[in-house]
Amino acid sequence: MEQFDKQFRGYNIVEVNDRIQELKQEIEKQKEVIQSMEEEMTDLKEQNTLLMKKISVHEKTNEEIARLALKEASELIEKAKRNANMILKESMEYVRGLSKDMDTFKQEAIDFRANVVKMSKEMLETIDKSEIFSLIKEEQENKYNDKDSL
Repeated sequence: MEQFDKQFRGYNIVEVNDRIQELKQEIEKQKEVIQSMEEEMTDLKEQNTLLMKKISVHEKTNEEIARLALKEASELIEKAKRNANMILKESMEYVRGLSKDMDTFKQEAIDFRANVVKMSKEMLETIDKSEIFSLIKEEQENKYNDKDSL
């Protein structure tokens, strides 16, 4: 609490007036500070609102990016599955082709053997029917007969 000098009929008017003037100036300064702080608070509220909007935009953007990334990943996986299925199908067709070729080779081997057997029989028949072989056969029969007669 302030102390004022006392005079005849109360306090010193000049001191009181000076003090009142000082307090008015201090009140004005405080009003200016309050006004400045209110302006700063308004600016900060606007900045906060802008930041909240930016955060919201960033969150939505991140969600959209994540959604697009998932969509692209799914498409890539589907494409890979289709390619894998196509490769598998082509491989199976190739294996079936090889199997058919193998069956053909087996049949050709069987046919070749049959032809060799047939040709061998025909050659043996030709040899058996040939004149030289008839003579050899006749000679062997004669030798056999000569042995029996003894």
